Amino acid sequence: MTDRHQLFAIEKRQRRRWELVFYLRIFDQSNNSLLGHVIDIHEDGLMLLSETPIELNKDFDLSLEMPASGEGERQKIFCRAHSIWQSSDANPDLVDTGFQLIDPDKDSIEAIKDLIDELQF
Repeated sequence: MTDRHQLFAIEKRQRRRWELVFYLRIFDQSNNSLLGHVIDIHEDGLMLLSETPIELNKDFDLSLEMPASGEGERQKIFCRAHSIWQSSDANPDLVDTGFQLIDPDKDSIEAIKDLIDELQF
């Protein structure tokens, strides 16, 4: 692979990551507040980027807002998750928080798998 192609691959990955952070919002269902944005997700958990610290060792009922397809409404994935760790982000104004999913149902797991396939997590 040439240097030019390597640079393009890096730029594409960085752009894709930005799109993910921009589109995938996570809400706390208890009060419908925006907790932050997904920066990594897998079948067992997710990492969230937020402007304020999130309480640790707490269970949350979350909704993950999927990217809209065309002009349709955004679909949501609902799940229960436990906040397990937190660290400072590279941007000092932001916080990274790790969540472990709690007994996700089959539909949620399938939706997460589809999301991973579609957006290349």
